[in-house]
Amino acid sequence: MNAENPYTTPETDPIPGAPAAFGQLELATPGERFTGAFMDGLIGLGIAVPIWIALFLLGVFHSAEEMGKIGFGYTVLISLVHFPLYMAIQWKSLKATGQTLGKKMAKTRIVTMNGKKPEVTDLAFKRYAFVAMINLIPVIGGVLSLVDVVLVFKADRRCLHDMVAGTKVVKFQPGQTIS
Repeated sequence: MNAENPYTTPETDPIPGAPAAFGQLELATPGERFTGAFMDGLIGLGIAVPIWIALFLLGVFHSAEEMGKIGFGYTVLISLVHFPLYMAIQWKSLKATGQTLGKKMAKTRIVTMNGKKPEVTDLAFKRYAFVAMINLIPVIGGVLSLVDVVLVFKADRRCLHDMVAGTKVVKFQPGQTIS
């Protein structure tokens, strides 16, 4: 920043995600983010399958073909059951370290833009509920979900849900503490 004009472009251009001196956090790679999301997706699948089985056993569906043609009402119902169960599983870990179970396996964690551990309620509602809500929007939800994921390839590696929550995903190093 120039003292004469605070709006000028900075003279140095830090490389996003590069570990810097003075303890800055290193951004997680797209591969590390994928690994964490994949593992969390398996947890979500472990919740969804029993919900689908219960609906089948209750006679809501009579075949796999019918399950593939559910209406919007059942989609919302399943989401209203799935999301709280998913968050209940992830809550303790998110609150303690800013990590989901998948992020622990991928050795990454979520931090605020200034490197602090985010509030668990912000993570639950701004980050995870946001994704759950856009997935409910017919047609457009699928497009927004794709845009959300593809944004990880930008220089700052922040997806749409990161921007909404004011977070970023960084590499976790043993012994690292984030307040």
